[in-house]
Amino acid sequence: MNDRLGRRDTLLATLVVTFWGLNYVAVKLGVAELPPLLMTSLRFAIVACLILPFASMKREYVKPLLLLSCTMGSLHFGMLFVGMVRVDAATSAIALQTSVPFSVLIGALFFRERIGLRRGLGVALGFLGIVVLAGETGEVHLPSLALIVLAALCWSGSSALFKVMPAIPSLTYIGGTAAFAAPQTFLASLLLEDHQIAAMQTASLYGWGGVVFTAIGASIIGHGLWYGLVQRHDLSLVVPFTLLGPVIGVISAVVFLHEPMTVEKLVGAVLTMAGVAAIQFQPRRRPQGG
Repeated sequence: MNDRLGRRDTLLATLVVTFWGLNYVAVKLGVAELPPLLMTSLRFAIVACLILPFASMKREYVKPLLLLSCTMGSLHFGMLFVGMVRVDAATSAIALQTSVPFSVLIGALFFRERIGLRRGLGVALGFLGIVVLAGETGEVHLPSLALIVLAALCWSGSSALFKVMPAIPSLTYIGGTAAFAAPQTFLASLLLEDHQIAAMQTASLYGWGGVVFTAIGASIIGHGLWYGLVQRHDLSLVVPFTLLGPVIGVISAVVFLHEPMTVEKLVGAVLTMAGVAAIQFQPRRRPQGG
């Protein structure tokens, strides 16, 4: 692996996290005009149609992909999209970062991973930021915020599953989970939502643009470029860029959706991102003297 990113890969990493940050705006535009579970199903259908023809599928991949399609697919994205109907994009971008402290707790509970003082402090700060967000008087719909936090938990749990599953090629993972999750979320939409046909007929270019961007821009292009960066470079060079994603999400929500930047939102963002940074960044070890 390379020990420096270089100009090209720095630009690619910045492009990826920009897409991921703008994705919150795209989802918000989509769920404003389409039922959220229907939008989730459409997202998965687009990803599956574009990726599966290029993915290798083996029999041993089917069971892991089915499980991941429920946890990382239907539950994570379904709860996120439903939650974002009544929670603004900026708050969603911050709340979803609780996947990082959740991952630490899951690692400690199920894999006996050591937390340590610094990472423990990071976990506490991460969740404290969500408490501050929840206290945003008259602004946050708490059940919807809880759904987004649960979506983050599903993401963390799914990431832990990779430790006990066979290695799956990235294209197979993206296309396979989307293919299995699409009918799940479509059925959930049929059972829990109404007026799907009318919503699709009346949706504007903004609504459909949100669907297309979250499928192609954030998922296919974003994750495709990210896997390449991870393969070429040490994680310590690439992972710090992920901290820019929610920052771009908050800024783009304020600029494009005209969402207010409250004191609670600012303090919650600082606390949560400080916690994520404390967890993700390992201190450099001093060289042994001799």
